[in-house]
Amino acid sequence: MNSKKKKSAALLVSLRILNQIGASILSEFTIEQMIDTVYEHVNKLMDAYSFAIGIYNPVSERIEYIGARENNQKLPAFSIYAHSEERFSGWVFSHKKELLINDYENEYHLYLPHAITPMQGINPASLMYIPLFINKEVIGLLSVRTLEKNAYDPQSMEILKTLAVFIAKAIENTRVSNGNKPAISQVPERYLLNPLSARELDVLGLLSKGLTNRIIANDLFISPSTVKTHTLNIYQKLEAGNRTEAIIKAKAYGLIG
Repeated sequence: MNSKKKKSAALLVSLRILNQIGASILSEFTIEQMIDTVYEHVNKLMDAYSFAIGIYNPVSERIEYIGARENNQKLPAFSIYAHSEERFSGWVFSHKKELLINDYENEYHLYLPHAITPMQGINPASLMYIPLFINKEVIGLLSVRTLEKNAYDPQSMEILKTLAVFIAKAIENTRVSNGNKPAISQVPERYLLNPLSARELDVLGLLSKGLTNRIIANDLFISPSTVKTHTLNIYQKLEAGNRTEAIIKAKAYGLIG
């Protein structure tokens, strides 16, 4: 099997696993159960020696980690100030952007003023952090870390961003069940079998702002034809006939604000 076929086969396997995770966590009842379910599967997708989901507490302004895992062991609960300029979590929370590091010793300075000691667990060589969004607000963080250098690539990042969408939706569902927020329409099971990719969600978000394909292409540094391809995929996955219908369904499902 050549390199291209191997990558294609690996991507299909990853999508199947993502679908399994998404279908599972959207039916869980607590944050702890959701974290357990994600961790059970995430190492099939990438090297997640250390894995954590942190939930933002607006009262204390801290990101609270419950049930973080490292080397198959549960770590004690801990929290980090959400606006800390000396933590990766603070950078991601403040900038509302993901980060990827494959050589901690030589790359940490791109985000932090100095090297740090982890609040819990290992000092990693490679790591990824993804913000969790609900209605464009960061409500938590997803992170994976490992002892190996050069463990992650852009595909790993796209997989983790897609997983973050499922996790944010699961958190939203939990809040709805507790009566904290108005209900969002349940995502159809058929959508879970073929969810929007992280890039398609980026395009969808810009479509919802009324931007043209050319402007979206410039914003995302891709060609207008690629935007058109993503748009057609969005319509197909959401079973929408046009942009307006796709946006309405995406908002009803909580995929965009």
